[in-house]
Amino acid sequence: MNKIKTMKLKLVITPLLTLVLCILILSKWTYGFKAFTVFSYALEKSQPRTKELPKIQLHNQDSIPVDIHTINKYKLINFVYLDCPFVCHKVNNQLEAIYHLMDSVNMLPEIELITISFDIENDNIRKIKNYRSHFEDIEGWDFAIPTNTNQKDFNIFLNEIGVWINKSSINGIINHSSNLYLISPKNKIMELFDPNRENYQAIFIKIQQCLSNQKTTFL
Repeated sequence: MNKIKTMKLKLVITPLLTLVLCILILSKWTYGFKAFTVFSYALEKSQPRTKELPKIQLHNQDSIPVDIHTINKYKLINFVYLDCPFVCHKVNNQLEAIYHLMDSVNMLPEIELITISFDIENDNIRKIKNYRSHFEDIEGWDFAIPTNTNQKDFNIFLNEIGVWINKSSINGIINHSSNLYLISPKNKIMELFDPNRENYQAIFIKIQQCLSNQKTTFL
């Protein structure tokens, strides 16, 4: 009888322990059930909000050095690569729509837009200048490429702010997250927006709110 009870107890306890173990492992892998994709995992791992944007050297489409940290404005930054088959162009179309909304309410003197290529190996000044030419009437929006760095060091920069990238060894396509980063004049990461999940009107409204709240804080 005791053996039967012991066997029944084992039949109950073993799956329960297995379930608890699985939950603990899943919790660790998902940062407490907050990250269920590689994109959100990269963000949770880096916890970029309120973090200072790391320094990076850039040149824009006109070969002019761009130092983000000396731009005394809000900055809206995104990362793309020019051979992207789809998502990058979709994000920049969203960003162009946001740009024109900001222009319509005279926000552009307060904010600078910067699109940074993370394909150091294949993108160059000529390519980004040509790509920028597809966007009309966009003063105050730089398309830039990292300079004086290698891909390994640039990947460290991207990892620090939660940009996930993975280059396919088969076709060379770079899979990546596509967040927009709102940076304060003091170069703190204020907010992130996902143009794949939110439309440009919603993002624009949130940007307005962020800037309004920031100004109110320092009154």
